[in-house]
Amino acid sequence: MSEHSMTVVRLDDVPVADREQIAAAVQDLLVTRGVIIPNDRRDPLWQPSVWMPGPQSRTIVDHTDWFDAFLHTANNGVDISVERDAYHPVENDEVPRCLRCDAKAPADYTDSYAEWLEAWMSHGQEPSFVCGSCQRSAPVGDWNGRFSVLIGAPAVTFLNWPPISQRHIAELRGALGGRTGIVFSHW
Repeated sequence: MSEHSMTVVRLDDVPVADREQIAAAVQDLLVTRGVIIPNDRRDPLWQPSVWMPGPQSRTIVDHTDWFDAFLHTANNGVDISVERDAYHPVENDEVPRCLRCDAKAPADYTDSYAEWLEAWMSHGQEPSFVCGSCQRSAPVGDWNGRFSVLIGAPAVTFLNWPPISQRHIAELRGALGGRTGIVFSHW
């Protein structure tokens, strides 16, 4: 059986105290709206997340046709992370595309992947790439890549949920503030 997740992550480097405040505000938003509740059935393999779907979780998803089955799915929680981390699409991995002309990221994105990813994770140096087609230069987080790797914090991850509505994704991005990105993972 495969699993999937959607993570909304803040890309800007913010101090730990600010990340904690932002994460607490996001948590309060989701709890107040009844989207998540504390997970009272935590289990390292079955339900490892601190948060589980709440009574209003249906209100943030686009497709509710398999919603009832989702409620009984293993590992269907929500993780809110304060620690800076890498979010990788795993089996979904794709080279991001230019926001201006939709060309694929240049070869140096792939050729130097290990080096720039390590520098970004270890030293906070988000790499920039120049589009080979239109010459637009932008940090990797500003390329169109829902299936490419991003690093940042805080982050909110929905594990094995039905697709989250665009309206709710926009609210989460607003609550996280600054530059944000989304990573869809599948494994």
